Amino acid sequence: MKKFNITCLLAIASSFAMANDLVSTASKLENAKVVEEASDTAKWTFPGSVGINANQAYFNDYSTDGSGASVALDAYLNLNANYKRKKVLWENSLAAKYGMIYSTEFTGEDLVRKNLDELIINTKYGYKVSKYWYASAFANLETQFTQGYEYLEDVNGQDSASTISHFFAPAYIKVSLGMEYIPNKYFSAFLSPITARFTVCRLDELGDKYGMEVIKEGADALYDEDGDLIRKAIPAEYKHLRTELGAYAKLKSDFDITKSLHFLSTLEGFYAYNKAVQSLTDEYIDFCEKQNPEGLLDYTFDETDFDVDNYKYEDIHGWYIKWKLEFLLKVSKYVNLSFKTQLKYDNAERKALEGKYAGLPQAKLQFWESASIGVAYTFK
Repeated sequence: MKKFNITCLLAIASSFAMANDLVSTASKLENAKVVEEASDTAKWTFPGSVGINANQAYFNDYSTDGSGASVALDAYLNLNANYKRKKVLWENSLAAKYGMIYSTEFTGEDLVRKNLDELIINTKYGYKVSKYWYASAFANLETQFTQGYEYLEDVNGQDSASTISHFFAPAYIKVSLGMEYIPNKYFSAFLSPITARFTVCRLDELGDKYGMEVIKEGADALYDEDGDLIRKAIPAEYKHLRTELGAYAKLKSDFDITKSLHFLSTLEGFYAYNKAVQSLTDEYIDFCEKQNPEGLLDYTFDETDFDVDNYKYEDIHGWYIKWKLEFLLKVSKYVNLSFKTQLKYDNAERKALEGKYAGLPQAKLQFWESASIGVAYTFK
């Protein structure tokens, strides 16, 4: 954990440095001016974009960089409604993304799979209190549209799907009061010591993946000596809402480096003051590790000799950090090349992995990247 914390700090520091350098470059290239106060006339603007991206790859049998062929297609929609008048700045946005991928390497029934699914709605109201500072209120909703799956190889060598997410399972809602620093039109920093974060997980079968509180423990199916079913499996029951109060920060850089190259970086983090995330105790993890020393992912733990009621769960402080980075190269009026990455750690988001503590939900560093060519239409 110490190594991970150091890595996070280095990532934050490097993002600060990179944002600084790029903002300075953009300022020199475009002769940036300090954001001016709005005139007495109220002004609405509705910028946005809509587009489709495609990606294709093929590796022959001798390639060491990959295998098989794959085709991916995704669509996105970005809508904004911004209001400005005198010292008032009100920004609203909706971002929706959805993508599918086909690969000859997929086995099982699902040869076409979802690889991108995101719905984010933001609203932020600010009142200018000094040259660069706004007193701001911010609200945000993040979820996905459809069911998401994890694919693991079964005993027959085929991919077997298990659900890991769904619409509002999870969904994250944040409401913040704080201050926003806007030194120019390329960079902003929102700081909030008072943020309420609500986690919604409407499906009980996903409760353990997102640190939701257990209401009632489940039980495995029981069979007699002849293999006849005595009792069906009883699913666990979880609370569907978790409330956390904490501190939140968001840094954003958004500008054109050149006329054809656009840069966007968003770094945000949250830390809860109250202990609301439910986690397995170290005692229970050690107990399970002794049962499953070979690290079998589908191992079923026997809790007969463990005091589940008193020592299985503990409440911990929830926290996360997320950094999105995007470069968009405009090839022509409607054709773009894009490179995007996301680095994230959330100690409430967990999945069972191979290796040590296999079969137990674990929080790990999450990362994805994509490079694609697409057709896009931008409006202002």
